[in-house]
Amino acid sequence: MKFYNRKKELTRLRELSTLGKEAAHLLVITGRRRIGKTELIKRFSEGRKDFVYFFVSKKKPHVLLEEFTELLAEHIPILKTVTVKSFEDFFTILLQEMAKSPLYVVFDEFQNFLQVDDSVFSSLQNLWDQYKGTAKGTIICIGSIQTLMRDIFEGSKEPLFGRATAKIHLQPLGADVLVEILTDNNLDPAKFLLLYYTLFGGVPKYYFLLNRHKLFKKNLQELLIYLFCEPDAILQNEGKELLIEEFGKNYHLYFSILQVIAGGETQMVRIADGAGISVNSISKYLEELVDYYQVIERRLPITSHRNGQKTGRYHISDPLLKFWFRYIHRNQSLIALGDAKRLAEKIQGDLPTFMGWTFETLIRDLFINRNDASLIPFRFERIGGYWNRTGNIELDIVALDERGNNIFFGECKLDGNKFTPADAKKLKEKASQVNWGGKNRHNYYALISNEEIKSSTVKDLMEEDIFLFDVKYILSRL
Repeated sequence: MKFYNRKKELTRLRELSTLGKEAAHLLVITGRRRIGKTELIKRFSEGRKDFVYFFVSKKKPHVLLEEFTELLAEHIPILKTVTVKSFEDFFTILLQEMAKSPLYVVFDEFQNFLQVDDSVFSSLQNLWDQYKGTAKGTIICIGSIQTLMRDIFEGSKEPLFGRATAKIHLQPLGADVLVEILTDNNLDPAKFLLLYYTLFGGVPKYYFLLNRHKLFKKNLQELLIYLFCEPDAILQNEGKELLIEEFGKNYHLYFSILQVIAGGETQMVRIADGAGISVNSISKYLEELVDYYQVIERRLPITSHRNGQKTGRYHISDPLLKFWFRYIHRNQSLIALGDAKRLAEKIQGDLPTFMGWTFETLIRDLFINRNDASLIPFRFERIGGYWNRTGNIELDIVALDERGNNIFFGECKLDGNKFTPADAKKLKEKASQVNWGGKNRHNYYALISNEEIKSSTVKDLMEEDIFLFDVKYILSRL
């Protein structure tokens, strides 16, 4: 299944299993919901008899303890006739067994112990410190509420601070893996990559759903209605399910900010105005969304070296969350009315604008995977966008090679065939005002198009010293 491609992480798990034969490890696996953490463990566990899986559901402590004891009894038969009275006793028995022979033990949704019995953390700390020299195998703690997992394992005042011996943070799949997924489902990546990247990013679960419900064969309106718009659509409440538990009781405030950002406002003052929050207060909430919740990112012009610059702009980093706040959260009235077709048509009408923003991110992803001078004519060290403080100069793609004093400027267009020689001259004029590299820098310019570039466009721009790339050509350079 190409929609689950985690070779690097599986290799890391297998390395730890080998190391675990000599000494135990405490591994922490994190990543947003739907990213494939549990699936990773399932694949790692295939064929293993030394593997135990526990899901930490929010039950009464004695009920969960009884469930865990029954599962562990499959490896320690004597537990079938013994009553385990506390989680401390449970972990003691577990680590004593790991001292006899290696076990690979998973606690999925580990952060839920906070609501079941938070004494688990101090008990596990004491027992880990006691048995880590004799136990073998790995205790694997999986968590999808990333803020809580960071607090548990990285908070300096928390019991498990410093105990993790290994960490894996699952990132979304890259654009090149999405190309494989689309190809496997008989879709032309050159035509469909941007659409699927815009809607679902690189989250494996969404492609699993598309495959399971045979949605790759549906047209765009059918897909939108089935997944987002009709009553009880599978992903209609996705934003709430992903974030409400993270945000807690202040989620309405954060949701308002995210809706404004998804609507296209990226500057602090304009976000404050759109969300109805004082500009003196908004910085606190934006900082929390960037640093603590990690739901948005603060981008700076690529030539900038100062994090405190006032030119920072805010973007929702997850494509599906950006889509959900722009169209689903904003249109709750249409959803309440059950007018699925009207909502889908509204989304379709605006989607080209939305895809235009995503296209720049997609191109950066593709260029990073082809950083071998086969497209951009040098190996770059940094890539991003550029804008000046007043906002009157903006460039979609800028890549830098400081050692060679090379700089690349790219203009992204959904249909590059509308790009004219006059547009090429404007691109060069904007680029000339970027203060980097001095007079002796080497400048390169490019038009980057989602639509295939026609021979007539090539002919029109032949004398402008502009590289011409379309997605089809970029994908061919892997």
